[in-house]
Amino acid sequence: MSELVGRVVSLRTHDEHTIDVANSAVLELFKISRTPDQAFDAFNSVLVFYDVPQCSKAFFDRYFGPDAIRSAEELLNHVRAYQKDAIRLFSTFEHAYEQMNDTLNLSELLAPLAPRKDDKLRTRSNWETIEIIPDDRLPDLGYISAEKARQEHDERELLAAFLREAGEALSQDKSALANYSEKKKRKMDSLLRKFNSNIQHGFLSPLFTPDPDALRREADYLAPKEASDLARMADTQATAQRNLARYLAADHLDVYVATSMRSDADFVSVNNFCLGLFNNPALEPLRLRYFNPTQSWIEDRVAKGLVEALMLKRSAMTLYMAQKSDTFGKDSEASVALGQGKPVIVYVPRLYIPEIDLNTESLGQKSRADLQQLVAREGNDEDKEPDETMDVQALLSRLITIRLNAADDLVLIKAAQNHWADFDLYGEATRIKEEERGQYRSWLDAVVRKRNATPPSPNVRTHLIGILVAAAVGFERRAKTFREQHPLALQVILSTGVLNGILVTRAIDSCAQLVRALIRNEVDSDLEIDDNNYRLVERTTRSTMRVISRHTMIANAFTAFYKRRRAQIALSP
Repeated sequence: MSELVGRVVSLRTHDEHTIDVANSAVLELFKISRTPDQAFDAFNSVLVFYDVPQCSKAFFDRYFGPDAIRSAEELLNHVRAYQKDAIRLFSTFEHAYEQMNDTLNLSELLAPLAPRKDDKLRTRSNWETIEIIPDDRLPDLGYISAEKARQEHDERELLAAFLREAGEALSQDKSALANYSEKKKRKMDSLLRKFNSNIQHGFLSPLFTPDPDALRREADYLAPKEASDLARMADTQATAQRNLARYLAADHLDVYVATSMRSDADFVSVNNFCLGLFNNPALEPLRLRYFNPTQSWIEDRVAKGLVEALMLKRSAMTLYMAQKSDTFGKDSEASVALGQGKPVIVYVPRLYIPEIDLNTESLGQKSRADLQQLVAREGNDEDKEPDETMDVQALLSRLITIRLNAADDLVLIKAAQNHWADFDLYGEATRIKEEERGQYRSWLDAVVRKRNATPPSPNVRTHLIGILVAAAVGFERRAKTFREQHPLALQVILSTGVLNGILVTRAIDSCAQLVRALIRNEVDSDLEIDDNNYRLVERTTRSTMRVISRHTMIANAFTAFYKRRRAQIALSP
């Protein structure tokens, strides 16, 4: 009874004679076989002893019936089934029981839980109005407008020349920056900031670390564009602005993709994810309308924020792409969507190389003992001796390293081509010794941009494996954080007080299946109970969807204030 109504109930306040009668009624409830009407009457009769309001016939028929009162265990199973529904709609079980039994139309109250047909989606017209911008032109959208680039020609030329000069000087003498005046370096720092350089720390900062190769590459990136480049940029940006108009005027908007794009790799990663997901066989027939931020562009920062706000409002769900680091803006978008009661799916990349049986998603879910056993079996002689100082993360790193070391060059080349954008293999070059970064980047250029199957040198191979391991383990840590600890993991739906949780996926196929299940309202879940909370957990991702606290005062406060607020809204003119 306490589980049913979400508060402590007992017989302690009754006199001994009433308690005897109550206990007899409870025993009889489970002993006698009854018709549905008789079972309903007997159940309600027992509720009186516990000061629990009578349940309605519709409520009893839906969640209990004669089978529920064959035993105490069977009754609890039926209560758990009711709790799985209640936790999706109400902030406390007390309020759920009250509302479900006060309503004149229980089916209407529970309608949001019913499976939905997707016929209307499948019969929509095809949405083929977005002009797809290819990967090699996406960097044009991370740049300023072509017109502004023309105006900045001289300053960009000055900065690019200095970067090349400094790069050459540093290649000869690591202390060469000391030969430049503070005034010169301050001016160059100002230009780096003005043009949104990828160099994070300026020439005057003690944290300035770029190597000569990085400075030369940054010079190429920031240098004034040729007339043909400017014309291409203007054309790409015009296409993206037409796409923006199409997104704003779309007949529907089903999914908003929230992400941050700071580098060329980010643009490619996000675009490949969107195209792979929405062309997946599970989603392609549904003709979904989705906002792909890599295909849209507007220069004004305020206008960009307004567009994103509108997309969040219109969309039915939000997809949050986790990257090496995330921004306040992207976190805010996910929080807003959760607060509106909409599903939020967080996609965290994984390292997946089937040729060597490497799937960091599945490995990341293994216990310490299982990982230790795998390392001992697959590693060298030193690995066979258990090291109790190694935690789960260290064991996972070692196992990934073992399998990558066993891979041939062609497998590593394919892995680099498949993962370079998600794992930002160019940006990770800072992990490498300064004098060896150029060789590593040149190899990446060959296999990623030119698609050549160029075997890596022993040094490059070692660096690539180290970077893949570090990035993969980092993403496994991020996935665990999103599922269990991230501030966004749970947000209160402001209108109802229900706690709405994010869903964490690791592969495009599983993400597509989850999106389809959410659209159809057919997500499978389990009710998990611990000392602190009732949690509704999505079955495939093991992500927490809904929570009701077992803390009595918290439950009381949610019931009181959300119930009061709804009453005030109902009475307001």
